[in-house]
Amino acid sequence: MAKRRRKSKSASKPESTPSESSSKPNTSKSKKGLADESEHSGESAPSQETLTGTLTQFPSLARVVSVAVLIVGIIAVGALFYRVMAGFFVPLFLAALLVVIFRPVHQWFGLRLKGRHRLAALATTATVLMVVLLPVALLLSVAATQFTVMVSHVDFADLTAALDDARDQLGVALPKADQFRRIDELADNLDQPEKDESTITDEQILARIEESLALVRFLQEEVAGPAEADLAAADAETKLEEFAAAVKLRSDSSDEVINQATSEEQFHRMSLSASAAIRTWMRTLLGGSFYSQVRLIANPSAEDIKGLLVRGREILQPRFVSVTSATGSFVLQTVIGLVVLVIALYFFLVDGPAMIHSLMRLSPLDDAYEERLLLEFDRTSRAVVLASALSAIAQGILASISFWFFGFDSVILLFLLTTVMALVPFLGAASVWVPCAIYLGVVEERWGAALILAIYGATVISSIDNVIKMFVLHGRSTLHPLLALLSVLGGVKVFGPIGILVGPMVVVFLQTLLEILNHELGKRDEEDELDEPADQGLESAETI
Repeated sequence: MAKRRRKSKSASKPESTPSESSSKPNTSKSKKGLADESEHSGESAPSQETLTGTLTQFPSLARVVSVAVLIVGIIAVGALFYRVMAGFFVPLFLAALLVVIFRPVHQWFGLRLKGRHRLAALATTATVLMVVLLPVALLLSVAATQFTVMVSHVDFADLTAALDDARDQLGVALPKADQFRRIDELADNLDQPEKDESTITDEQILARIEESLALVRFLQEEVAGPAEADLAAADAETKLEEFAAAVKLRSDSSDEVINQATSEEQFHRMSLSASAAIRTWMRTLLGGSFYSQVRLIANPSAEDIKGLLVRGREILQPRFVSVTSATGSFVLQTVIGLVVLVIALYFFLVDGPAMIHSLMRLSPLDDAYEERLLLEFDRTSRAVVLASALSAIAQGILASISFWFFGFDSVILLFLLTTVMALVPFLGAASVWVPCAIYLGVVEERWGAALILAIYGATVISSIDNVIKMFVLHGRSTLHPLLALLSVLGGVKVFGPIGILVGPMVVVFLQTLLEILNHELGKRDEEDELDEPADQGLESAETI
């Protein structure tokens, strides 16, 4: 049809005059020459219409300024919004976790109440209050009361007796500990001044030598040891007597330089020899180098214990004062947080799908990626919270039964400690029941009960974790144990106790975002690989 129209138009045109006909070929030739020149000069030279269209594709300056101001406003308001909402992060996060965990309960209430969503949300919120929040508050109050009673009934005389029994059971008891500590101190400072003195006289050195000799003879007679200790004690006495002779020689030496140098050299040599002999005798008498040091460290003096208590009080007292002064504000913040948690839980149950839809509509991410993040939040919530919490509670209950059976006081406090420690990877409930088993054996000397508790803890308490997680997770992969441990410890450091739950979720979200980024980059590479053959085909066609 197009071709017919062109033909009819050419037929209807009037015939040209000879002059016109003679001039038209020249014009066509000139146009053809220009076209040939343009083709030779640059085949891809853009026309004026193309340049104009390209320029009109860029936004105007006013629109660019408007978008920039809008972005700055969003950043400023977002920063203010973060400062307003940062204080409520913990209750909002806990409310979201409870919504995920109790979603089957909410769906069951929705079916029973025939689609009345607000009433179903109210019933689910009441269930959460009765099942989770009130029992946790009751347990915390009872545990705090038991801890206060335990601290108030601590008798330091009984504590000292318990430490003595523990040292006897472990074989690190040291008879005549004060005398051994004194001879150990003298061996280091036979010819050295005291801390508050700048110099030491020969009379003071001789007095220390006499005291050392008396202690060596006394301890050798009073403390049982191997036969080699008698020879070592005799050698120590000989070295101390030689050192005393060297001290007297230095005092009686003349003013000649040679005699002074000789006496000083003999003085220092005998001092080192005497100290080494005392050390050798102590190691032989107390059972070797390592064991002797362990026994000295395990038997501190009353002054050492007093100094340790004073340093501990100096460190803890400022913190205790600050905590006491902040108790009122802490209680107020806790009450406000609980109220926000309950209200947020109700509205998340009622308007949760609408909130998620609005966030997905405002988010620049692809819907598939947003759904994947939501799926990871749901999966991680169940893996971290449901599986970990159920296994921790089960371990706490099983451990509390054993603690009650073996006669431990403060069972509720031990239950909470076991439950909390069970949430920490690598440490687990063993960090509670192992010290309890050691206490039964070492302090109370109930080695049979300690052995039974150790076997029960290893085979039942710490093993129930794997059974519960296997049923809850259904074989789904979880975090690597090292990442789980680091995420829990880092989360507790950054977010406080709630970091036990937040830390692993942050790691999982980061892993998911990296996987999404990797998927996007892989898809971009595939598109580039598909475009390369097409571009090569076009280039070959243009060449032909």
